[in-house]
Amino acid sequence: MDEFAARFAGEHVASADLVNSAAELFVRFIVKREMDRQEELTEAYLKALGFKDVVFEPEGKSKLPDFQIDGNIAVEVRRLNQHYFTKDKVRGLEEGRIPLFQLIESSLSQFDSQYKGRSYWISIRFHRPIGKSNTNKKAIIKALTDFLSKPFSLPCDVKATDSISFRVWASQAMEGKVFRFAGGTDREGGGWVLAEFKKNFNHCVKAKTEKIKDHHDKYTSWWLVLVDQIAHGFDDDEKDKVRSMVSVNTSWNKVIVLDSLTGNNILEI
Repeated sequence: MDEFAARFAGEHVASADLVNSAAELFVRFIVKREMDRQEELTEAYLKALGFKDVVFEPEGKSKLPDFQIDGNIAVEVRRLNQHYFTKDKVRGLEEGRIPLFQLIESSLSQFDSQYKGRSYWISIRFHRPIGKSNTNKKAIIKALTDFLSKPFSLPCDVKATDSISFRVWASQAMEGKVFRFAGGTDREGGGWVLAEFKKNFNHCVKAKTEKIKDHHDKYTSWWLVLVDQIAHGFDDDEKDKVRSMVSVNTSWNKVIVLDSLTGNNILEI
């Protein structure tokens, strides 16, 4: 091969490598999803610590880890929320609550055309299993129709299903609105805060540990950031109690809990 041909071949290979590198960079850094609330809080927290090289999704869209710090620290992020535990499944409580609240608002709106000068506040009390949406909607409408046909002394309780009941009380008249939804009580929600925190903390750590096990050797250090929607802060005594109660395995060099409202560090293990 003469000198010109060798140079041309070398430049062609170099050009191809450059194209491939550019394509890889495009996939990793351009094709990205937007951060969710938990990731935004985490990024702000990491930068507030003084880290300059904080990269979101360094391996590409929706791939582990969520963040990379200084090229060698992997950071995974998860919402720390309450879960509904049964023998065969685990679900975040909001998975049932949000659709149910939407169903209630839709059901209540069907009474607006029946407005006759009186309005009522209505709140829900429910527990799981919630049941099927179509069945619940029919039961809700029937129960509230019965209430309107023969109103009880207020405030009163109205049962719709074995899992759903309402508390009804008087409201200032609101033109075109018979029922005004005031939210409700999830009977699996709440509970003693430290016990709930421990149970859900351990669940989230275990789930994330399983997720990173095939990627652990890629980074020298792994941090887990949990954005808390249960406790929203602890005093010093509570922090000591939580540290003695929860389980953190050796997969994580650090577990940080941030408050979901402020983004402040409320616990570090």
